[in-house]
Amino acid sequence: MKYLISIAISFFCIFQMNAQTISDAYLLSNQKISGTARAGALGNAVGAIGGDFTSFSINPAGIGLYRTSEFVITPVIRSNSSDLTLGNLTYNDNKFQVKLSNIGFTGVIPTSNSNSGIVSFNYGIGYNNVLDYSQNFYVNNNNSSASFLDNIASYANAERLSNSYLNQKIDQIEYRDWPTKLAWDTYLINPNLDSEGKEIDGSYSSLLYADEKVNQRKSFSRSGGINEFVFSGGLNINHKLYLGATLGFQNVDLRQVSEYSEIFGDNSYTFGEDYKLTGTGYNLKLGTIFKPQNNIRLGLAIHTPTYFVLKEEKQLYMDSRLIKNYSSDGINIYEYNLYSPWKTVFSGAYVFGKKGLISFDAEYLDYSKMKYRKNSSYNEDLSDVNTEITNGFNNTLNVRVGMEYKVAPQISIRGGYQSYPNAQKEPSGDYYYPLTKKNNSVYSAGLGYNSSGFFADITYSNSVEKYSLNEIQPNLQSMILKNSNSSIIFTIGYKF
Repeated sequence: MKYLISIAISFFCIFQMNAQTISDAYLLSNQKISGTARAGALGNAVGAIGGDFTSFSINPAGIGLYRTSEFVITPVIRSNSSDLTLGNLTYNDNKFQVKLSNIGFTGVIPTSNSNSGIVSFNYGIGYNNVLDYSQNFYVNNNNSSASFLDNIASYANAERLSNSYLNQKIDQIEYRDWPTKLAWDTYLINPNLDSEGKEIDGSYSSLLYADEKVNQRKSFSRSGGINEFVFSGGLNINHKLYLGATLGFQNVDLRQVSEYSEIFGDNSYTFGEDYKLTGTGYNLKLGTIFKPQNNIRLGLAIHTPTYFVLKEEKQLYMDSRLIKNYSSDGINIYEYNLYSPWKTVFSGAYVFGKKGLISFDAEYLDYSKMKYRKNSSYNEDLSDVNTEITNGFNNTLNVRVGMEYKVAPQISIRGGYQSYPNAQKEPSGDYYYPLTKKNNSVYSAGLGYNSSGFFADITYSNSVEKYSLNEIQPNLQSMILKNSNSSIIFTIGYKF
């Protein structure tokens, strides 16, 4: 019994008032840009190439290589296939979506009739998608002798939560006690009785019979992402040196709905979490590109930390389907701030005249430098989670490479590769957040057509990610989640 109580208490530790987790910080900071189809086909290794709207979010000096104004728009078709493995069984689910990856306008203002001095000032406005969060996955576990309701009852007994305490409105209950409150409201746990049939205050048991088996199911549906709105400007100096700056405003809109259900006999219940994270991020990017020779380009960019102002809403709810149906819910809101790490991007490219090019980007970040900061409206202590971040992450070097070759004056073929090493360290104790288990690789290939100012590009890309998951419900630990993400990116644009 003591073992069961300790397990129950450890499960409910995640319902502390501090909602911030190290995985949330990593999710928001570990961005993988999706802009134009040409950039995607080149593995987004456009830091030294420039002349592409995606470069405004990588190395803003790329804006200086524009010779004419341009409008560009990029829809994308994305398909996510998720395999969640528990023991020897794997459960597959998928999600399909069509959205805009990029839209932008670039203008060129000539400042000189010669090729010396400041040749032009260029400006751009639009957005690039820098994080896609969409996926679905689920897991089943049938004929289990362990129920989440037993954990809830054991926790309530260990904490000696009184009947009068649980009868209060949910906003008067500590957040860590909300699952117990919801189970109490929906008659899924009952007070124990003494020998005279009177209720024992602070003593509970679930409504399951002894040794009753349950069928378990948990499902996840995620949507949203981050779009970065960019305001860029740059200079072309002597057609040799290019300078640029981008003000980035990131719109954060993430949502996850997870539902855990148990079926026992003719009865069942669902415990759900509806999680929303919204906010805005602000950053500044500075960059330069230098051409020591006409066919060689070298780039360097510095990104300040993105300062996020975030609002998190989590609705917890319980629906029971017994002789009668009952439901209860509560909404908890937090507001806090986050700083992502500094980012340095080193780039290079070699141009084969008018026939093609090869390019690379090397992107350095130290994820241990991510930091939460409290909002003025909330005075929670964030030192513990910041210490977890410092101890839980490494620095890393992301690498992107690409190549392009013109098979005809108007047609180009492209290919690219991106490598994002895992920056998470293996935790020493229990954890209840996604833990990356494999370096992320992205492969891409595409075609481009360009004629009389009009251009159209199409790209296919694929990436595979692997995570370890532990959920608070019994039997749902040591699960492996494998995500395969495929995208078809289509860009159309016009130069004028």
